[in-house]
Amino acid sequence: MDAVDSWWVFPGFRIEQVATGLNKPVNIAMAPRRESGPLLYVSELYGRIRVVTSDCKVSTFVDSLLNYKPDNVLPGSGESGVTGICADPASGDVFASMVYVDDGRPFSKVVRMSTADGMTMTSSKTIVDGIPATFNAHQVQALTIGPDGKLYVNLGDGYGEPEAAQRDDDRRGKVLRLDLDGSVPDDNPAKGSPVFAKGFRNPFGAAWRRSDRSLYITDNGAQSYDRIARVEAGGDYGWPPDMRKGSLFWWTFTQAPTALGFAQDGQFGDLFNDHLFVALAGPARHKVPAMKGKKIVKLELGRDGGAASYDDFIVYAGEGLAMPVGLAFGHDGLYFTDLYGEGDVYGKEPQGNVFRVVRAEGGEGPGKGLRY
Repeated sequence: MDAVDSWWVFPGFRIEQVATGLNKPVNIAMAPRRESGPLLYVSELYGRIRVVTSDCKVSTFVDSLLNYKPDNVLPGSGESGVTGICADPASGDVFASMVYVDDGRPFSKVVRMSTADGMTMTSSKTIVDGIPATFNAHQVQALTIGPDGKLYVNLGDGYGEPEAAQRDDDRRGKVLRLDLDGSVPDDNPAKGSPVFAKGFRNPFGAAWRRSDRSLYITDNGAQSYDRIARVEAGGDYGWPPDMRKGSLFWWTFTQAPTALGFAQDGQFGDLFNDHLFVALAGPARHKVPAMKGKKIVKLELGRDGGAASYDDFIVYAGEGLAMPVGLAFGHDGLYFTDLYGEGDVYGKEPQGNVFRVVRAEGGEGPGKGLRY
């Protein structure tokens, strides 16, 4: 079965394969618009960032980012590595979050990488580090640059010490707000503190909604209550033990929500404008049919902040273990990663992909989409 044919897509849309042969592609960052060069960046979990050009050519932006060897146990101790990624539209610098090891212990950090042409890293600087981490996810996750030009960093609770999410002097279980050099802005909720909001368990995804200038995140629960929340300055989102406090929407059974994004530049037409799209990764070792995850869902948020509608938008129907994880809107459609593709969790033969969803003939959207 062709990789594209492994996915069911909402009527009126189609899927195109943009890149393949990737080793556990996690998150996507759209590159600043240029006449030529990079279209997007992809973080590969085990230590590499790839760049994909507008003509669908794949090359390496930077390699060997990890100072330890992951063990490929998913779910479990092989969940750590390079996760969040974003690109500064002003400078073109790429920011990436990752785990590193110091004296045998894992920590989280954020690295800022400069580039002359957008295709390869020319220099780098660690701007955040020393945050206790884990090899079982709950590490540093999504990175975003807000409309205020600040860097927002999602941090898990460290897995073994959930109460860290409530401690004001601990950066775990928080969303941090920083200047792009890693310093603390003077107008943060608590002067001198990088903490923007607290009370999160494993906030994997993050996206900004232009209509209300707000940050939205996904947060993974333990056995129940994965959620979506709008993050407000100084907010406490309840973990531990509450995964529903401050939430706009939650799933009773865990679905492993990862990245999310808003259709807000006309990519899918007026009908779906400002709708929220969320990747639900589901269980790592389960093939379809699966009760949980393996799909991207579409939510229309109501005036009260809850979901006014909920639809399956993309559903995996192949024979592998593919899990939608990364998700980002480009000017021409919705891009997403599938982590394993048709491969296995051990990555013996990297088969991860990046796909693009565009309007099909007669569907909701801006046209037929761009073909390269």
